[in-house]
Amino acid sequence: MYKVFLNDRVIRIGTAANIKINKLTVTFSDECTADDIRKWFTAFSESTEDDVSIIHHKPDHFFNVFQSAFTIVHAAGGVVKRDNKILFIFRNGKWDLPKGKLNKDELAEEAALREVEEETGIIPGGIDLRLPSTFHIYKSPYPDSKGDWIFKNTYWFQMYYNGNHHAVPQEEEGITQVTWIDRNNLIEVFSNTYENLKQIINLYKL
Repeated sequence: MYKVFLNDRVIRIGTAANIKINKLTVTFSDECTADDIRKWFTAFSESTEDDVSIIHHKPDHFFNVFQSAFTIVHAAGGVVKRDNKILFIFRNGKWDLPKGKLNKDELAEEAALREVEEETGIIPGGIDLRLPSTFHIYKSPYPDSKGDWIFKNTYWFQMYYNGNHHAVPQEEEGITQVTWIDRNNLIEVFSNTYENLKQIINLYKL
């Protein structure tokens, strides 16, 4: 099943077999187009529903069509581990993980390593695991695309770090803290982070 977030609201995409019957459900046909999805999404975004499931017998195919209804942006980020601790940033009032958009012709792995270094001052030793991607939709705040709905696909990678360099927050990106947090103490982070990030943080809670 795919989960796509709109702030704290979730759109689930899957087959009838993996959708709970007590959830609000929507079914799209094989002939549905990106325009059909845009019309549905506009209505959903203006509603008060916070959890909806889209049923399709070919969820992978439908997910590709769903993405095409928006402006797609690719990003990458890193979960940096040191012993039993994870590197977190505090950005715009919420706990977050270092991440950012891919540059032109940049591989996701390269972007993730670059973003970690830029946003935290920490240079990981390398990548040792690819993690699940996260998906969320937001309205563009940028002048050249202001008001457009953006579909962000963020690739995540687990990284290792054995050094002891002092972390430096990238303040121009709204980052005020860079902190190593023990995996036994992730409750505070979990209570003040983004819904889509909880899928990644859940992988590390003890």
